[in-house]
Amino acid sequence: MTKIAEIIRFYSLDEIMDFIDKGEEYPRHHIWCYDKLKEDELQAECIDYNKNSKWNKIGQKLKVLNLQQQIEFLKRSDEFDVVFAPFVGDVFLLALLKSFGLYNKPVVAVALEAFTPYKKNYFKRLRQKMLRSIYVNGIDSLLFINEITYQHCNDYKKLKAVHQFTNTWGADLDFFDAYIKRQQEPPAQNYVYATGGTGRDYNTLFQAFKNIDYRLRITTKGDLAKHILNNKTDNIEIDDTVTPGLYSVGLIRQEYYNALAVAIPLKKSITHFPIGLTVLFEALAMSKPVISSHNKAYPFDLEKEKVGFNIDFEDVQGWEDCVNYLIENPDEAREMGERGKYLCEKKYNYKLFSNDVAKLVKRYGFTSDILTAQNAEAPTLR
Repeated sequence: MTKIAEIIRFYSLDEIMDFIDKGEEYPRHHIWCYDKLKEDELQAECIDYNKNSKWNKIGQKLKVLNLQQQIEFLKRSDEFDVVFAPFVGDVFLLALLKSFGLYNKPVVAVALEAFTPYKKNYFKRLRQKMLRSIYVNGIDSLLFINEITYQHCNDYKKLKAVHQFTNTWGADLDFFDAYIKRQQEPPAQNYVYATGGTGRDYNTLFQAFKNIDYRLRITTKGDLAKHILNNKTDNIEIDDTVTPGLYSVGLIRQEYYNALAVAIPLKKSITHFPIGLTVLFEALAMSKPVISSHNKAYPFDLEKEKVGFNIDFEDVQGWEDCVNYLIENPDEAREMGERGKYLCEKKYNYKLFSNDVAKLVKRYGFTSDILTAQNAEAPTLR
């Protein structure tokens, strides 16, 4: 049986196991395949996370994420066949050691970004190039979250065959379906909903809603709420009491359910980063149309799939027009949501994604004594 170590950011093993034990109450796309990796011919163990560890404090100063977990894995390396990381930045130390030939166990990691240097400052750009080299050469297999991100990385400099992409990442549909089936009242659909804080341009959205006779509800972190409260009008409601984490989606799913549509306003700086992707798939899983700033890192075009609208960055009028269109055409909004749900059922969902990850990790685990990033033939996931 293949023994896997999973290094997952922020969560302790106790939290994850409690999360799994709750069953349908919590979406499993937040535990990044840990449940799936414990099935079949695999045996997974989460390397426990301790935010108060001295190693993590040192790592914060050195800008090395999850240093404590990586050191713990190195101490116990003989117990495992392969290590899997849902966030590539969490295995920087392991990738660095492998780059210099100082470590030989297979490392598989999910790549959320394209690793293409974009900073204008020479030294910052040089640092980006060094990080790219360490991740691309030091990790046995990078699994890019979608083809667009993979291709953008490959266009900059051709990747090895072992690095690949999957177009299956998405939300836990069983979690959302179970919630919808329990509802006795149809969705109110009397507001537009937005959630998230990273890379968000709420100021543009606020300017649009000054001229829209409709409610906007936002769930966000407390520190972000402090910065955007000054710009809000009476039709905008902000909830900053929900702490982001394993349980947050369970707390806000009612907001998704009752919304007319979901808004994802983004800053210009997110180009080629899949910022907002989790919210996109959660919204579609709840059969909601999506209005989003045009993000090139999304795996499909909202308008081509007829599941929502793309807005130019900082386009106040664009937001006004699209929100008003959905308000005035509720039947079309409903049909967009249904098309989005169907798209997720057929192609983008957690069950398909976790199967892809298990397939990849299993291959590396079974052949860990001979398989390296230099001579491996990558399994086909696409």
